[in-house]
Amino acid sequence: MLASFNNIIYTKVGKGPHLCFLHGFCEDSRIWEPLVTQLAKSHTCVLIDLPGFGKSKNTPFTTIPQVATQIKNLLEYEKIQQPILLGHSLGGYILAEYMHRFPSSLSAAAYIHSSTKADTPLKMENRLKSIDFVEKNGTAEFFRLFVSGLVALPHRARLRDTLTAMVNTTSQASVIAGLQAMRSRVGRENSLHAFQKPILFLCGDEDQHYIPSDTYEQVASCTIAQISSLSNVGHLSMLEDPKNCLKELSHFLNFTTTLAKNGIPTNR
Repeated sequence: MLASFNNIIYTKVGKGPHLCFLHGFCEDSRIWEPLVTQLAKSHTCVLIDLPGFGKSKNTPFTTIPQVATQIKNLLEYEKIQQPILLGHSLGGYILAEYMHRFPSSLSAAAYIHSSTKADTPLKMENRLKSIDFVEKNGTAEFFRLFVSGLVALPHRARLRDTLTAMVNTTSQASVIAGLQAMRSRVGRENSLHAFQKPILFLCGDEDQHYIPSDTYEQVASCTIAQISSLSNVGHLSMLEDPKNCLKELSHFLNFTTTLAKNGIPTNR
C-alpha cells in the first residue's frame, strides 16, 4: 500500500511486528525490495522514501535531527509502536539520531552499512569538495563516481544500470542538502550503551565507506548486539548478496524475538 504523510511517501506491506526501513544517500526505498518479499510474510514492513529522494523528491531534505523527527511523526501517524528501525548509510545516521532522541519508542535497531559516528575531519573536507564539484559540474559525473564506489567489484557490472537509474532521480538540490546534513551531523555513539536493546551492525568486507575497527568499537559499546560481516560485499549487501543479507537479518529478528519471549530486561 502506497501512502503519504506530510509529503513523505512510503509503502506499507505485510502483517505482524513492524519493521521500518530508511534508505541511504541518493537511493530510495526500492533497495529493500529483495529483502521485503520474504520479510513481509512475518512482519509489517514500512519502506520510507526519505525527504528529497525517490517519490519524496519534492520534499526538501533538511537536517538529520529534523528528518528523525519527521520519521517519528510518521510512525505515530501510523500508530506504530515499538518498531525495529533499520537504516542504511544515511538512513543509519537518521536512526542514530532517532535512537538518541526517542529510545523508548524502539524495540531494536539495525545499522546496515552505517555508523553512529560523526564525520572525520577528512570526510567533512571531502563532503565540501563534493558539494563544490556538484555546484560547478552538475550531478551526472558525480553520480558516475558515486555509483562505482557503492558495490564490490564482482557486482559492479550487474548493478551499474540499476543503481545509475536510481540515483539519477535525485535532484542537485537534494544531493547538496544531503551532503551538508551528513557533514554537520553529531556523533551519537554514546547512545549505544544507553539503549540496552538489541542492535545489529551489518557490514561488507569491501565497503569503502567505513573502517572495520570503527564498527567493532561501536559494537563493543552495545549492551546487546549482533555483528555480521559479509564477504565479497561492498556498501549495498541487500542488492549485492540479498540471500546472505536476509539470512543475517533474519538471525537478528529471531534473536530479538527470543529475548522478548524470555523476558530479558531492556530499557526501563
